Amino acid sequence: MSDCLRIAVLTTGRQDYGVLRSTIQAMHKDPRFDLRLWVGGMHLSHRFGKSIELIGAENIPISQQLDFQGDPPDSIKDCSRALDLVGEALVADSPDALLLVGDRAETLAAGMAATIGTVPIIHLHGGEETEGAIDNVMRHALTKLSHLHLVSHPIYGKRVAQMGEAPRNIVVVGAPGLDNRFRDDLPSIHELEGFFGLSLVDPVVLVTMHPTTLDTQSSLSEVLAVSEAMTQVEATYIVTLPNSDAGGADIRDYWLNWSQGRENIVVKEVLGEARYWSLLNCAKVMLGNSSSGMVEGPLAGVNVVNVGDRQFGRIRNSRIRDVPSNAAEITKWLMQAIEQDWVLTDEAGDWDFDSRLVSERLIEAIVKWDNKAPLRKSFHSL
Repeated sequence: MSDCLRIAVLTTGRQDYGVLRSTIQAMHKDPRFDLRLWVGGMHLSHRFGKSIELIGAENIPISQQLDFQGDPPDSIKDCSRALDLVGEALVADSPDALLLVGDRAETLAAGMAATIGTVPIIHLHGGEETEGAIDNVMRHALTKLSHLHLVSHPIYGKRVAQMGEAPRNIVVVGAPGLDNRFRDDLPSIHELEGFFGLSLVDPVVLVTMHPTTLDTQSSLSEVLAVSEAMTQVEATYIVTLPNSDAGGADIRDYWLNWSQGRENIVVKEVLGEARYWSLLNCAKVMLGNSSSGMVEGPLAGVNVVNVGDRQFGRIRNSRIRDVPSNAAEITKWLMQAIEQDWVLTDEAGDWDFDSRLVSERLIEAIVKWDNKAPLRKSFHSL
């Protein structure tokens, strides 16, 4: 194993495991890698569905369980614990590099631990923008801490270069979460109906609302508008609960209370990646403000009604409609999304580059990367 590249991969919740799954699977099978899977945060929390049990079913050894998520969540304390526990894991596993996704505060804490421990960072999904969420600055900060940038689109690669990162260390691989489209183990509609406890009568609408953490309005204002629209449009609604962002607890409580007695609405904490993608395959519309509506939804063939400005700055395509957090406007566009097929035509929003899985391009980039180069980085001026 001494000739293998030892890569630690950190997943902190359902929001990044779907992105990482195909890469984790590929590394586990590839003799060139010594994979160290670190599972922490929301995955270990009963409040968030203890999704580590779903990861365990994948039969990939978990090297470290990092229990840094408090109950109730406390962003500053949770990040402090994450910094400490990731630091200990770095010492225990001594990886050649740490692979991180995106933009969460605890992920940034992990990046800080790796930086202090002089462990190179491989970063996925840099260069993207979500101006309505505090995650935006976390993502950009992680970009500056990182050494290999595996981005999802050429436009995002240019943004990373604008931040002074060397072009030789920026590789456009695509969005690895899209590999889930090609899984052969997705549950049937019948199995989904058993899990949800209701018939998935068309049209099926998948609803996910996260707090717009940099908005001056209440975290509930957008959710109230969305729920009012849902009462006006007949559909089968599957609502997934938010992550541990500030304001998420209020949204969680609202959905759980509001959905009581409504026969066409199911609220679920954790679907798991297989159920999520199976649901995408039978859904007509995604409603809310999740990043999944910007990436996975359109390429799964789903119309997307994106509410508010949480995702402002991401690339759009022709299956996405941006709607203000106004119940009447949401109702209008939700009805159109159900009645029409918004054909995917925009090249800018198409993350498909060649016939390979994104994880294959990602693995290729890591293998070609000179991870033994000095950690010192020079600012690359355009």
